[in-house]
Amino acid sequence: MAHPEQSTMRGSSMDSYKVILSPTTKWTRILVTHGPDELLRAILPPPSQVRHERAAATLLEGLSLWFDTTLPVALSVDAREASFCLGLTGALGIGVHSVFYQVEIAERGRRRRRGARIRGVGDFADLRQLRLVPDDVR
Repeated sequence: MAHPEQSTMRGSSMDSYKVILSPTTKWTRILVTHGPDELLRAILPPPSQVRHERAAATLLEGLSLWFDTTLPVALSVDAREASFCLGLTGALGIGVHSVFYQVEIAERGRRRRRGARIRGVGDFADLRQLRLVPDDVR
C-alpha cells in the first residue's frame, strides 16, 4: 500500500516528474520538474569528460529510486549526436528504456505554462521548453 505522501506526490499525469538532459561540448545541463515546478537544476561536465559509461544511467536510476517512479527523460541533442549519447541512446539514436527511466529524443523550441522556478544556477529557459516527453511514457 502506498504512503499518503507518495500518492500525493505522484498526483495526476499533469503532475508527473520529468528529467531533461542537454549535453553540449561545454557542459551537461539537467532539469528535473514535477508538473510545472522545478525540483532540481544541475550543470555537470560535458559528456567528453565523463569517464564511466554508466554515469548518466546511474544518475537517472538514483533519481528514479528517490522519486519511486519510472522517469520520462527528454534528451536534447542534435540528430548527429544522438547515437550513444551518454549511454542513453542506441546506435540508431533511439532512446533507451528501462524499469527506471524512458529516454526520448526531444526537439528544441516548444513552450509550456510557467511554473515555480529555482534561482541561482543560470538560465534554464531552453530546457524548460523541452518538457515534451508525453506523460503516458512510463
